[in-house]
Amino acid sequence: MHRLGISLILLALATAANARVTFVAPLPGSQLFGPQSIEVTTDAKAVDRVDFSVDGVLAGVARKPPYRVAFDFGDTLSARTIAAKVWTNGFTVSETASVTSAAMTANETLDVDLVEVPLRVRSSRAIKAADLRVRENGVAQTVREVRQERPPAHFAFVVDRSLSMGGGKLDAAVAAIRTELRQLRPGDTSSLVLFNHQVSKPVPLIPHPSSIMPSGGTSLRDAMASVASKQRTYAIVITDGGDRNSVLSDEEALRRISGTRTIVHAIVLGDSHAKFLDRAAENTGGRVVRASASSLQKEVRRVLEDINSRYLVVYQSQGTKRGWRRIEVKSSRVEIVAARKGYFAE
Repeated sequence: MHRLGISLILLALATAANARVTFVAPLPGSQLFGPQSIEVTTDAKAVDRVDFSVDGVLAGVARKPPYRVAFDFGDTLSARTIAAKVWTNGFTVSETASVTSAAMTANETLDVDLVEVPLRVRSSRAIKAADLRVRENGVAQTVREVRQERPPAHFAFVVDRSLSMGGGKLDAAVAAIRTELRQLRPGDTSSLVLFNHQVSKPVPLIPHPSSIMPSGGTSLRDAMASVASKQRTYAIVITDGGDRNSVLSDEEALRRISGTRTIVHAIVLGDSHAKFLDRAAENTGGRVVRASASSLQKEVRRVLEDINSRYLVVYQSQGTKRGWRRIEVKSSRVEIVAARKGYFAE
């Protein structure tokens, strides 16, 4: 019986020793600076703990998947060695993997602008950084992180209250927002911006539909630009068409929106709308859909469901000039439905 127990232990040790440990982030040869995630995957069974170290110093511990920790690499120019030790079988067996980052030269420009790219994909599995290729103005970028969960955000509902929104359309818009706010998650915030020929200040509470009357003209571009924010913001505009009163031109409004962390979605009541909405949604990674007063709540729900199921790709912008930066996201492994097209870097 004693020999049998020893044999079983030896068999377990031999099996665990064959476990593979693979780095998800960072990738070998990438340049590391500032806060980043360190993450590995492993096919080992009964994992007790994963110890992460940077240059031989313990950086963090993960006890359950995803095996990931956050670490601030600072602004050093030196190459870094990142290691992960996976402990299994009651801490009796360990398997280690490591990657080495690329050093930066003193002549290289350190651009610490983090770029977030909202992304929608169709895939039978969770996607990883290795599944994507990101280019900015034709220059290949290193993906730092792919987040499946949606971080907390601000939801700005921008609602047209012009005279043409009568006949129940304005009431339906406000009622739909009041009902579907239940889809927001802990940590989210929301506001309502009403506009006709004038743009109202945002209010945090959605009033009862009967308290708002349609009147006046339409300043769509001015209203959209008013909610653009450096904070993560989903701007959801509900309108029935054009723009007759905005002070800002299409290009001025697009520049204000595209230089921020604002993603534009639009729900259009009717058969036509300002082309500005198409460009704003395409540039920021949102979309434009049509609805009627009767289907409006369903479309608001779909937009929020779509936002809640998105990925967020994070990369460090390197090697491109100021001004408009075009983003291309491609993959040979998953189908990309929509992605942010670019942004302005002042």
